[in-house]
Amino acid sequence: MIYLDANIFIYAYFKPKRENDLSDKIKWCKKEAKSIIMKINDEINTYCISLIQLSEVVNLLKNVMSWEDLQKFIMGLISNKSIELVEIPKLLYIEAINKITVYNMDCNDISAYLLMKEKKIKEIYSFDLHFENFPDIKRLPKIPNKFN
Repeated sequence: MIYLDANIFIYAYFKPKRENDLSDKIKWCKKEAKSIIMKINDEINTYCISLIQLSEVVNLLKNVMSWEDLQKFIMGLISNKSIELVEIPKLLYIEAINKITVYNMDCNDISAYLLMKEKKIKEIYSFDLHFENFPDIKRLPKIPNKFN
């Protein structure tokens, strides 16, 4: 099982006003995210996403999608048999809040990490490099050195 971070969907679906203004790294991330979305849609693996990450996706995509497209996107995601949609328990989120200064990251990402530990998930699709600070999980995809 692979955990899905919100930014995979943001890079895949967020459409910039001017494509030419994007850096090479952003263009690479968008292409890679679309490839990951194809794997998800083809149900090649099993995946997990929490309602917190899904909410982050919706909050950003509502600005660039029509309501109909957003509705189709959300329904497609939650009806995909290869995706497990998980609620975050209040106590786990409180633990994430308490660890903000320990991990120097936001509590939503910390809650994803804590959920991964709880569910014994070892890989996460994310472009957030701070997930590499956790030695017990692997962040995918590998970002080429030329972009670091």
